[in-house]
Amino acid sequence: MGDVVLWRFGREIQEVGLSWTARNVFLVPPGIYPKSRLRRGRRGLIQLVIRRGWWELVLSKKKVVKKKIETFGLRSGRKIGRLYEVVKLLGKGTEGEVYQIQESDTGIQRAAKLYFPHRDPKNRSTIWYAKKLNALRHCPIVLQYHHTEIIQVKGERVRCLISELCDGEQLEGWIGQHRGKRLDAFRALHVLYGLARGLESIHALGEYHADVHSQNILIRPKGIGFDLKLVDFYNWGRPTKYKHHQDIMDSVRVFYECLGGRKHYSKLPPEVKHICAALQQKLVIKRFPTMTRLRQFLEGFEWQTVL
Repeated sequence: MGDVVLWRFGREIQEVGLSWTARNVFLVPPGIYPKSRLRRGRRGLIQLVIRRGWWELVLSKKKVVKKKIETFGLRSGRKIGRLYEVVKLLGKGTEGEVYQIQESDTGIQRAAKLYFPHRDPKNRSTIWYAKKLNALRHCPIVLQYHHTEIIQVKGERVRCLISELCDGEQLEGWIGQHRGKRLDAFRALHVLYGLARGLESIHALGEYHADVHSQNILIRPKGIGFDLKLVDFYNWGRPTKYKHHQDIMDSVRVFYECLGGRKHYSKLPPEVKHICAALQQKLVIKRFPTMTRLRQFLEGFEWQTVL
C-alpha cells in the first residue's frame, strides 16, 4: 500500500521537499476526512494524510530547513565536472561567485560562474544567462559562452556556467590606480567610445544590458585604445526602447565617474559637459536618443578647447 500511495501522491511529496515515512494507520469511517491533505502534527512534524476506503494512512517527517550557502569556498585544484579544475576565486556578488578554472588536460584557462542555490533554485538564471550570451556571441564586448557543468557543493547540485576568461580588470579598480583616482578627459572619452560601440551592437540585436556600471565592465588597455567586456546582464523582461535609454544613461554615468564625478565636474571642458549634461536624463536622451547617435557624436565632434 505504501508504494502505491507514494507513487500516486509523488507530486505533493516533491513540492514540500520532504522524504516521508509511514507513522501510523487509522481505521476511520468514510466521508469524515478528505482523500488527502497536509497538516502540521505535534513536535514540528508535517503530515500527509491520505484516505483510501476505511483506512487513513499518515505519512510524516520532521521538516529539515537547509542552510543558505553564502560562499562555495572552492579550493585550488578542486574538480569542476570531468574537464576542469579550480585555479582561484575571481569575484563574489550577491548572486554567486566567479572562479578562474583550467582544463585538466590542456591547461586552457576559462571562467566559471556559480549561482547560490537560494538565489537560483531552479537554475533559471543560469539558463537565461547562457541563452543571452549565446544570442550575443557575435558582439565583441560580450564574453563567449561555452557550456554548463553540474557539480555537487555542500550537498547541493549547482550548475556552473563556463565561459571565456577575460584578462582585464574591473573598471572601478582600474580608475583607482590613476592619479587622483580619475581619468583625463581624452582617456575617459575612449572608454565611453568603446562602451558605446559595444552596446550599439547589443541594441542592434534587440537586446539590452540593464546593469551597466564600473563593476560590471572589464577593461584591458590595447594599443591606443581599450578592450572592454560587459558582464552580469540583468533580466529586466522583454526589450523596450526605455531599457535601451537606460543603457545610454548608465554609460554616460560611467563616463561621469571616470572623470571624477561631481567634485571635478565644474572644471571639465565644455565638450565633455555636453555629453554628461549634469546627468539630467531627459537632456541626455534628447541629445543621444540611440547608442548609434552617441557613437557618431564621439566620432565627429570638434574640439573648441585644448586638452
